[in-house]
Amino acid sequence: MPNPHNVAVVAEQFHGSLQQITSELIGAARFLSEKLGTGVSCFLLGHEITQLAERLVHQGADEVIVIDAPQLKEYATLTYRRAVIGILEHLGTPPQIVLMGSTTIGRDLAPRIAAYLETGLTADCTEFDIGDYEHKGKADPSKTGNFKNILYAIRPSFGESLKARILGPWKNPQMATARIGVVQALPLDTSRKGKIYNISVNFKQEDLRIKVLKTVRDVSVSVNLTEAKVIVSGGYGLGEPEGFEVVRDLASVFKNSVVGASRRAVDSSWIGYAHQVGQTGKTVRPDIYIALGISGAIQHRVGMANSKLIIAVNKDADAPILKFAHYGIVGDLYQVAPLLKKALIKMGKEKVQ
Repeated sequence: MPNPHNVAVVAEQFHGSLQQITSELIGAARFLSEKLGTGVSCFLLGHEITQLAERLVHQGADEVIVIDAPQLKEYATLTYRRAVIGILEHLGTPPQIVLMGSTTIGRDLAPRIAAYLETGLTADCTEFDIGDYEHKGKADPSKTGNFKNILYAIRPSFGESLKARILGPWKNPQMATARIGVVQALPLDTSRKGKIYNISVNFKQEDLRIKVLKTVRDVSVSVNLTEAKVIVSGGYGLGEPEGFEVVRDLASVFKNSVVGASRRAVDSSWIGYAHQVGQTGKTVRPDIYIALGISGAIQHRVGMANSKLIIAVNKDADAPILKFAHYGIVGDLYQVAPLLKKALIKMGKEKVQ
């Protein structure tokens, strides 16, 4: 029987491929479970995906609960909702914490599960922690008391200028969704062992009201900001859309690199939204983030501040990005970028030799 006291993660997979957010959520769940003295359980849903269960164990799960059914081949709100509810009912006692991704699927599925369970949900979190809480509210005396080891779901508020700790200790599960790229995934460990449970769920007729006939994906734009090792981003300081040629040229120095952009550059139609980094774009955590002509407003900073190495080029010595970049260069990006490219190529050749 699966352990209902584990921190639970609803895994995401697409056509048999686990999504990055899943490994990040397991990393967060591992951190929380160690503070609680429990383990990590993953809910794996789909069709012909049983082989992914062992990989979830290697990524840090102690238990994997699998529902493999033809009705789950394509994501649909009602069938996936029924599957998650089926797992929770199978556990008997609801987990203390359930984590999901702040993805297209997570944003659709999580609130429906929370509504069914009549529990709280904190969306778009950037951090998680465990702590105690004393509630002294007079409006509802039944909620007054001391609560131990509850979920602190932390997310930005007031235009990303403050962090809000959101608590909901009165009913389990305490649910939250996490942004992509803000939580550190654990290294893959093929020596890890775990338990795998295959269960079934009885789908009801109302769960099948919507059928996915065909999935059409736009393959014209291939930009994977969240998995890139190097991101070279351009901002409004480029001065014109043609400025992104300089950004692309610098990005070409690296093998696993993509081009990013600030919101203002995207809003000016200089480059597509798929490249946008920041609060209303993608949250990234590359090994190297190079910012050309980006001022570093808080909306952009929140999307890339966790990069391992940040290099910024800006002609304004007072640009906010120069205050938190690891290396800041004050100068004309059109003069600096070619010199930076030449230096990087030289460094690469010397490394090979």
